[in-house]
Amino acid sequence: MSLNIDSASFKLRSGQLKSFEVVCDSGRIKTCTFCPECGSRIYHASSSGMSVKAGTLNNTSILIPTAHYWTASKQVWFQIPEGSVQYVDDG
Repeated sequence: MSLNIDSASFKLRSGQLKSFEVVCDSGRIKTCTFCPECGSRIYHASSSGMSVKAGTLNNTSILIPTAHYWTASKQVWFQIPEGSVQYVDDG
């Protein structure tokens, strides 16, 4: 799960992250950052924005999804609430 955020609101509290870049199908460059100790992805950033990996957050109880992305490949058991905004792919 990823959370789109304003990159100015992201603050790394400690340590150093490592990163690598990939070219997306759209042609844009995406920077993928991760913990050099355990390899966990922390966030992705590109010219279209930044997304933090929700599993890296200490408290997710206040999060309320506003949209569901890549729903064409969602797990069959996951029920998207009726009326939710959905995007089939990232295009």
